[in-house]
Amino acid sequence: MIDAVCFDLDGTIGGFAGDFAGLLSLVRTELMLEQCTMNSFADIVKQELVRDGPLTLKLVLERTLERLEQRPQVDLDLLSREIAAAYAAEVRQAQGAAALLARLDGKGIRLALLSNGPEDMQRAALAELGFERYFRVVLISGDSDVAVRKPGARIFTLACVGLETAPEHALMVGNDARADIGGALASGLQAVLIGSDRDAQEFGVPAVGGLEPLDTLLHTRFGV
Repeated sequence: MIDAVCFDLDGTIGGFAGDFAGLLSLVRTELMLEQCTMNSFADIVKQELVRDGPLTLKLVLERTLERLEQRPQVDLDLLSREIAAAYAAEVRQAQGAAALLARLDGKGIRLALLSNGPEDMQRAALAELGFERYFRVVLISGDSDVAVRKPGARIFTLACVGLETAPEHALMVGNDARADIGGALASGLQAVLIGSDRDAQEFGVPAVGGLEPLDTLLHTRFGV
């Protein structure tokens, strides 16, 4: 019996629909790093965005400058707020997400959001989507109280504690087979992959192509 559902954010209930390369180019210009090639700069930023532990966009920028042996020439607090806002402005709801979350919430199913990434960027994205009210628990890897990325067991354990449910009664829904599905199964949760049957078969879980077919699966297979 399922009484709680955990959702991934990016690629599951929503996602960035803008020009990420263009956003990185803007950051490079604002940091006055034109002497650094765009490819090198983008590679460093992307590496820093996926670090474990407490993480904010400001910390990503600080670490990027440190690796390039550059001192900040601008207000990093202000720049990080502006970039996080610009990122969030391009985040869009996945088709069927609003209806599914509203239905589950209305049915009394406890919901959690589990997302990897800098805390400020992910919270800004969630606010832009307008889904905050549906989630009893919001866990972002960059939050200092979480400080671990999926598939780390800690984030799934915190979700079950916050949802006041046993792992076997919770379902994880995500689009990353290793982080979302593998991590959830290793922590005792059930799981559904938003993705291909081939990736799902590796973990022995069902796969769906989006949230509308997920809604049907939740009815027919999980009784929610």
